[in-house]
Amino acid sequence: MEQILDDMEHRVRKVIADHREDPGFPKIEDYGVSEEDFDDYMFYKQAIIDDVDSLRKKYTIYSVIFIIPFVVMAFFDTTVTNFLIALAGGFVLCAIYYVITIIINRVRMSRLNNESIERYIADVMKFQQG
Repeated sequence: MEQILDDMEHRVRKVIADHREDPGFPKIEDYGVSEEDFDDYMFYKQAIIDDVDSLRKKYTIYSVIFIIPFVVMAFFDTTVTNFLIALAGGFVLCAIYYVITIIINRVRMSRLNNESIERYIADVMKFQQG
């Protein structure tokens, strides 16, 4: 069975490959961007997107974080109150981790942002749709 890659980088590159010679297709040189800079930008942007979407990594980290309060509470008396505290602590720690990862990924994306390349990508995708 053949797996079809459908991520942002592959969609943009497919449109470029399919329409590069078409009249009116945006040329990367018109945006003041080199092909090498474009390739690097696409690679790093897709890496950030893939990092956010990695389900196996996400579930593993969340499960370990969620279990930490239960391990700590195991050293104390086993009561319903302690169980509920550990449960709430697990949820709070997971929420904190979630917020921190969102902030980190937004900072990484904003540092990577290149307005010229983003305009080129938007024009390429508009050409494909139009």
